[in-house]
Amino acid sequence: MGEGDDPVRPLVPVSDGMDSARELLISVAGTIANAAILATVAALIIGAILWGTGVVLQRPGLSQNGVQTIVGAVACAIVAAGLNTWIAWFGQQAISIWN
Repeated sequence: MGEGDDPVRPLVPVSDGMDSARELLISVAGTIANAAILATVAALIIGAILWGTGVVLQRPGLSQNGVQTIVGAVACAIVAAGLNTWIAWFGQQAISIWN
């Protein structure tokens, strides 16, 4: 090194990384949403089986668990369907806050 060269370079922040982080979050959220929708379908089928079995066997507690499972599956499906949009919105808010 020469006599005037400083070995320590200043750290310059780069804001370009936020766009790729946002895209990664959206991709991960999409994957989670797909898995959640598949799990919701499985829960819906299990709830219908519980409900039907409870009705056939005249066990109201089992039927009630089936109905509650179906209602929970529908609620989860609504949340999972909007997950990708919510993550995109939060990602856009983070970019506007940090810039």
